[in-house]
Amino acid sequence: MKRMITLGISILVVGVLFADIAIAQTYQLPDGLRPGRQRELSYHGTGRANFTALKVGQSARASGMGSAFTAIADDISAVFWNPAGLTQVERIEYAVGYTDWLVESRFFSGAMAWRRGVQTFALSMIQFDGGTSLETTPLDPTGEFGRTIKAGDIFVKVDYAYKMTDKLSLGASAKWIQETLDLDKINSVSFDFSTLFYTGFGSSRIAMTLRNYGRDQELVVPGSLPNNTRIAQPLIYTIAMAMEAYGRKGDQNYLTVAGELTHHIDDRERYHIGAELWMANMLALRAGYRGRYDLGDWSLGAGIHRDLGGGRRIGVDFAYVNFGALFDSPIRLSLVGAF
Repeated sequence: MKRMITLGISILVVGVLFADIAIAQTYQLPDGLRPGRQRELSYHGTGRANFTALKVGQSARASGMGSAFTAIADDISAVFWNPAGLTQVERIEYAVGYTDWLVESRFFSGAMAWRRGVQTFALSMIQFDGGTSLETTPLDPTGEFGRTIKAGDIFVKVDYAYKMTDKLSLGASAKWIQETLDLDKINSVSFDFSTLFYTGFGSSRIAMTLRNYGRDQELVVPGSLPNNTRIAQPLIYTIAMAMEAYGRKGDQNYLTVAGELTHHIDDRERYHIGAELWMANMLALRAGYRGRYDLGDWSLGAGIHRDLGGGRRIGVDFAYVNFGALFDSPIRLSLVGAF
């Protein structure tokens, strides 16, 4: 009993520290701007973070559940959401993903994780292709004679997860980041920290993550921004819970439900809820809702996984997120497997 109390206190302390770091990093309005006089107007830090592609969640499985995946995180998809969950990888798992994003842009992702005893190591990469546009000038407003401009990001991440007990796992990761706009490039690094704890109350578990913690970037744009303008990384703090509402994980048929609260450094607090139903331990149906988002509220997803025996398996996941009539809704596909 004393051991469980000590572990519980440790997790709460880590969570409080994470929350303090996330909430403490707030930003004042840029020079020359004043808050609105109307009481209902408020400033949430919008536009104060760079590398915004880091905020786009990967994995079709997680997206189909409304991004409520932090406390589930029980396969290779954990590399994108909660590194501590990588301790649930059995041997070696891999994932390849594709997202048809907004305005002819797209994401490509890949990850591999391997477990050795109580430790798990992972390597992942995300590439954002922002598409191309024509360079325009006052003398060539249509861009007919200009260059083609490209933009995009690439993120390479190394993860480490450690299973302290049969109930508590800790995770950490380091990311190298590069953002490109035409001939200009900016590089940086950021870190993720996370926990996953099985409470012992049924199958319930709680999780906490602090993602994209890194140094602010100083931008120099003559005639556009004041000198020494610093832009933060898109820090996100999440606290989440999940459990099986029907059956138990690994049964032929079971239902998992999850919910989480997120604090964004450059926007208001949001929430995610989702569910995943496994049938015959082969077909998965998913649904979810993301609250307080301007775009992308409800989502649907499905997956087909096949056990090949000998610890080998393969699966395909699909997700649809509703973006309304303003944009074409993103489509996500993931190929996952283990050997």
